[in-house]
Amino acid sequence: MLSEPRIAHSPLRTRYGDFILYVFSWSDNEQDNVLALLSDKQVECPLVRVQSACYTGEIFESVDCDCHWQLETSLRRIQSEGGVFVYMLQDGRGAGLLAKVRGMALSATEGIDTADAYKRLGVPPDPRAYEQAAFILKHLGCSSVRLLTNNPRKIAGLANQGIAVERVRLESEPTEQNRGYLKSKALKLGHMMRAFDTDFIS
Repeated sequence: MLSEPRIAHSPLRTRYGDFILYVFSWSDNEQDNVLALLSDKQVECPLVRVQSACYTGEIFESVDCDCHWQLETSLRRIQSEGGVFVYMLQDGRGAGLLAKVRGMALSATEGIDTADAYKRLGVPPDPRAYEQAAFILKHLGCSSVRLLTNNPRKIAGLANQGIAVERVRLESEPTEQNRGYLKSKALKLGHMMRAFDTDFIS
């Protein structure tokens, strides 16, 4: 069972609009901090995005993934429709930066995808847990959410913590640079994507 975190919040002005920025701190380790951006529009069933950090994509705008697109698209939609953006400091799908960069190196030198690179390194493909995200949503009064995701593990992770989840598709158009990455997520990690015939919900 989670301990009670320390919580701080502040107004935050962004290019997407104004939010209330929360930090939930479970320890002095930065990775145990989780951020949440709450829009100023209150709705009964909020639009929610739970996103894990991708510093290469979100900060340096790598073209090999769609993480920056997901970040921007989610923030715009949440500001417009009302909701919460939960940001977990868990790069590499929770495996950490060292494993992620080692996996990237294997992909670059040996032409294997992320899933196979993690397998080669002995790293679980997606070790993330969602207790902290669910705690935050409940703290902010969200017991029922419309979740922006293609990942069935996120849906199950929140549902298992008592959050009622309606999935909202968040699928980018594959590019020449990120098609292999997205295909791997769809075919090897089970992400629901129309582009690769793994999403059968209209």
